[in-house]
Amino acid sequence: MTTTTPERIVSDSGLPALLRNDPDAALRTPYGLAPGSGPLLDPATLRDQILPRWREGVDRQVKALVKRARSTLETLSGDALYSRLDDPLHRRAALIAELFRTHTVVKNAGRLDVRTLQQSLAGALEAGGPLRFEIAWGQVKRGLAGLKTAGPYADLAEALAIGRLTALMRAAGQLLDGEVRLTVLTGGTRFQDALLTRPEQLAAYDAQRQAVADALGASGTVVFGDFVAARTDADRTAWQEIYQRTLAATSDEEITARLHTVAFNVDWDTVLTQAADGAAPHGVALPDRLTAWLAGAPAERGPFLIRAATTCLVNPGLQQHWEQQLADTEDGEDLLEDAIDFFAHIAWEATRRYAAIHAADREAATGGTTGAGATTGTDTTTDAPSAGGEAAPARAIRLTVHEKRDRPAMPALAILGMRAPGLLPQHLAAHLADGGRTEVGTMAELHSQLPSALPVHLTDEAAAHPVFDWLAGTGQPLCLVSPDTDWQRSLALALDPEQG
Repeated sequence: MTTTTPERIVSDSGLPALLRNDPDAALRTPYGLAPGSGPLLDPATLRDQILPRWREGVDRQVKALVKRARSTLETLSGDALYSRLDDPLHRRAALIAELFRTHTVVKNAGRLDVRTLQQSLAGALEAGGPLRFEIAWGQVKRGLAGLKTAGPYADLAEALAIGRLTALMRAAGQLLDGEVRLTVLTGGTRFQDALLTRPEQLAAYDAQRQAVADALGASGTVVFGDFVAARTDADRTAWQEIYQRTLAATSDEEITARLHTVAFNVDWDTVLTQAADGAAPHGVALPDRLTAWLAGAPAERGPFLIRAATTCLVNPGLQQHWEQQLADTEDGEDLLEDAIDFFAHIAWEATRRYAAIHAADREAATGGTTGAGATTGTDTTTDAPSAGGEAAPARAIRLTVHEKRDRPAMPALAILGMRAPGLLPQHLAAHLADGGRTEVGTMAELHSQLPSALPVHLTDEAAAHPVFDWLAGTGQPLCLVSPDTDWQRSLALALDPEQG
């Protein structure tokens, strides 16, 4: 019997594997990182020392990309890779295509159909105006009771990715000596029906990432816009019809293949809050026994349930570990069983809807209901409409964060570099070592590898911080550092290409 690997439509992390191989990690990982338990970053240091060095790091990335593209194209002859290199327009298109054959930036650089990409670029350049790219990427960070991230806000992990996107677009602009623009279509609202996310968090997260891009010198070059808002009213109506049909047709096999990953992306804090108030998220009511138990200490017991139930979905063997934590609780074993059952049913429905949203987007795009939208991937691999609710600019060049085997001319970007080519920052935190070298991983993974790492929090002077002010006064750090690291120097070097 032949087993077919399901199409990748949602990004993962190393957390599921860690929970299977090291179950104790679920118990060891701290639930939070108290401000003051590590270094504090003040506004003046961020403004005068960190941000200028980050912009210098982006400049060096740009310089390296431009130099490589120019020197490589100069050595090419004939039509081995590109066509019509004697024509100025097609040569300029080939020069931009060369950017995407950079192995440290593009995951499928060695497999990329650059001749077709060159033709798409030539068409876009011939149409006039700015050269436009589109990519769909990003949802609000999911904490998963401290196992995935330390909070829902944009942090150093996002800055690393935005720095790479900024460098790539600025390099294209230098090669063309013209205007280049990348629209990042964000996926939070897109998957709201599945993941039960909070609208206010989605809007805040997009605004935070735009602020980071602007601080890195990408104002007007890298622009964030909502995926769903880009659809016209007619598109939304047609899409809803397709969605309801695909929802009914989603198979159990499709759901099972993605259940664990999607379960780690649901906004469980909202689920528990709504359920405790008598709602039934995804049609699943909270058992009375759990309702009463949560009411006794919701701030403490909610995160416990999230961590216990979700980790048991991935590794049922963890159930004994969590039962021991409830040994002194009346009906503790039954409470855990109720929680696992509640979470499992919601996760199943969330996954069904997530898969159906993806399928509906693809069908809508190929069927022409989303206009001239761009085929990209936001935590997924589907088709995206143009931003701003307008018709897409002529021949916007499509980029993705997940490689599409059936679209070999589409560059798949490693937005966190080739040390983490398949990972996306919304699932991760960042750890700084000496010299600016950065490691990314979930909080549980980083704690397992570096239990002595310290959080870098921003001081409480929120209004004074030039960027990342949203982290001030919260429990979410900008990043983690090793105790013996010159953390300010390492933080300043984090966007230097020599470190990534």
